[in-house]
Amino acid sequence: MLKLLLLLPVLAQALDSSFASSSLLEGLTQLMLSPSTNQTTRCGQELLALHAAWQQHEAWALKAFDASGSGYANILMGDAHFLGSRVTCQAVNQLVLKYYTSKQQHLLDNLAPFGFDYRVVYVNATTRFKLRFLHTPTTLMHIGLCVPQSCERDELEQLLRQTLAVQPLEHQYMELQPQLVYTKKPQFVGRFLESRAFRLLITLLLLVLLLTLLSNVLPKGWSRVLDCFHVPSNWQRLSDSSKEIAVINGLRVVAAISLLIIHVTWYSVTSVNQTSGMLKSIANIWLHHPYMPSMLEVFFTISGFLTVSNFLSNRAQLQRLAEQPLSSNLVAYLKSLLQRYLRLVPMQIVLMLLVTVAISYYREVSLLHIHEPLDDYCAQSWWKNALLIQDLFNTDYLCANWTWSLACEMQFHVLAMLLLHLYVHRPKLVRRLVVGILVANLVYSLAFIISLGVQLRFENAYKELTEGFYFNPLVRLQTYAVGGIYAHAHVNGMRDGKTPLDLVLPGRLVKSLASAAVLWVIWQLQLEANDLNTHLIAIAIVIVRLAYSLITLHLILANFSTERCSFVIRWGTQLLQANCFQFLGKLTFTFYLIHPLLVMCFNYGFSYLLPSDFSLWSILSIAYTVICFAVSTVLTLFLEMPFNRLTHLLMSSLATQASNNKIK
Repeated sequence: MLKLLLLLPVLAQALDSSFASSSLLEGLTQLMLSPSTNQTTRCGQELLALHAAWQQHEAWALKAFDASGSGYANILMGDAHFLGSRVTCQAVNQLVLKYYTSKQQHLLDNLAPFGFDYRVVYVNATTRFKLRFLHTPTTLMHIGLCVPQSCERDELEQLLRQTLAVQPLEHQYMELQPQLVYTKKPQFVGRFLESRAFRLLITLLLLVLLLTLLSNVLPKGWSRVLDCFHVPSNWQRLSDSSKEIAVINGLRVVAAISLLIIHVTWYSVTSVNQTSGMLKSIANIWLHHPYMPSMLEVFFTISGFLTVSNFLSNRAQLQRLAEQPLSSNLVAYLKSLLQRYLRLVPMQIVLMLLVTVAISYYREVSLLHIHEPLDDYCAQSWWKNALLIQDLFNTDYLCANWTWSLACEMQFHVLAMLLLHLYVHRPKLVRRLVVGILVANLVYSLAFIISLGVQLRFENAYKELTEGFYFNPLVRLQTYAVGGIYAHAHVNGMRDGKTPLDLVLPGRLVKSLASAAVLWVIWQLQLEANDLNTHLIAIAIVIVRLAYSLITLHLILANFSTERCSFVIRWGTQLLQANCFQFLGKLTFTFYLIHPLLVMCFNYGFSYLLPSDFSLWSILSIAYTVICFAVSTVLTLFLEMPFNRLTHLLMSSLATQASNNKIK
């Protein structure tokens, strides 16, 4: 019922549209009248019978034509789906509405003398009038056909090629050049059940289920490994936020929801809906609401702050490392990297398996063409995700390409831990290195954007910024370094409550002038005359990223002392410290990994494309949020937390073994 309600706007739009062109099924049946066409096959004879019944207005033939797609359906602006109706095609052979109405019973009772199937025909129809978008895949026409079951795929495709070669008169107005790509009978076949990914996923889930059952049946403490899968203790850990910085959990939730809102539109555009309406939505987000994509900087800032503060706050570890020569700290350094790697990789593996199985399933059952075969990408490039180096490759051909930020974070952790271990012995040198890295990064970002010649046009901005800038780990190092600098200042004590920003911008007058300059840059960007001002755009991009990082850090610092904060900072801190944010904040890692896959599964599950209406988009964003957090809770409780506890158990065992070896 919910699905029918969601489709009402789509059905209303379909009723209002006028279909000018003849249906492909009509051309297919007329082709059978040609003497040059092979009519001796069973498929050919049944197509002739369908044509004759349609000419005589028999109800079953009318239903077959009504179930097949026709018309242009806004093909010039990107919508090329003439899917018809699978249910109406079933009505050709079945009494699908026998419990619904008693009127016009002859229409329901009149069934075809032979079986019909619903097929989807995918056609590449090029025309010089159609808008072309650089970042979207080639839009294929999706044409639903209700054809006799006897028409095998090879024979049907041969007939369709002959039909498309003779273009109907109406197609000449748009100069369409249709070429058949392939056909599909959308139904569950289950070929993916024999794949290695499915077997691995089922084996992993059964193993986790077995360990979870054993941990809850056997007495606690019977096995330290089984205790990692104990659900009540994991739930208690998930609910306990006493040892964490409350504001950080709130910031993670806000940033995760912001990215979800972007991805709801983005993965709809790149998967199933390349219409001008959806393109306009994503362009408005990137160009007129740039603060939403910038929310990704919150995660890098938090990661840099926590990495440095956790290391410097452990006084016992710092003293132990200081007493040893720098070369002897290699084991501790490698241990920290292994711990971080094991924190990220297990859920990456689970995600790759889920992506492979889900996309393989929708490849069989979805009416819509899979533009990005992520199941094939996962089979080919799984090792890039497993090694956390996927951000160094073209993200268009990666398995779960949205995980590039996790690879960046791992690489930043490698650099940060190297500098922190060096900091124990050479603190002044490391402080100068970090400041130098930040300054060099700012200069590099400005020069890089200027060299690209970015304009405030989405097509141009996407082409120039995505591969070279947006996914560039060197660029993302900027906010990570700022988080580390603030963490160092926080742990070592800030004089008179001053922050690193106060050292760069001392005094209220300087801060006021800087704020005025930022506002002036933002105001200038709203003017159409500055759409081509590359220098101004570069400055604005750097300022927005820095502003988000600084706001994040000042909210975190306000968590420790609110007496010197302004009213706005105190209010924001109290809001982010709410209990609901504390629980949801622990789910954001799994939430970030799983929500793009859920968005794509939702899109591929529909027979029609959802219109780019703002109200429906808002409702779906809320629904996605609830569903994604619910799924994230299950995955976090039964997979992520047990894996984390196993990692800590492994690392503690290695530490114990190392200490025993030293005693011997």
